[in-house]
Amino acid sequence: MRKGIALTLLLLLVSVFAVADIATSVDLAQEIANTANEQIESLIEVAVEKSEKFTVLYTERGMSQNAYETLIDNLGNELASKALRISQDAIARIEELGCKAICYYVPVKLGYKVFLIDPILIIDD
Repeated sequence: MRKGIALTLLLLLVSVFAVADIATSVDLAQEIANTANEQIESLIEVAVEKSEKFTVLYTERGMSQNAYETLIDNLGNELASKALRISQDAIARIEELGCKAICYYVPVKLGYKVFLIDPILIIDD
């Protein structure tokens, strides 16, 4: 009888620690995703500010259309590349914790063009 009670208590204790460890992993995964998304949001804000300056130069100061489009394209491609690197790194770290995450795409308008940028979303299984 004592062995049965001891075994039950041991199993209960192990399951409590396992649940606590899972919750910790999910919390840490969410923190990683939030940090990555904050970094991406900051990159977006900077890119939007730059694109607004380029648009002013184009419309008010007579910048050539070709130069304007090149600046916007380079800005958007750089933003997309940096955001993707941040997302991929965060997703790899999240997967190491045993959680799943994906990129979801949000449109970001820079000047005359829309770019799809990829923040992270944690998936509950």
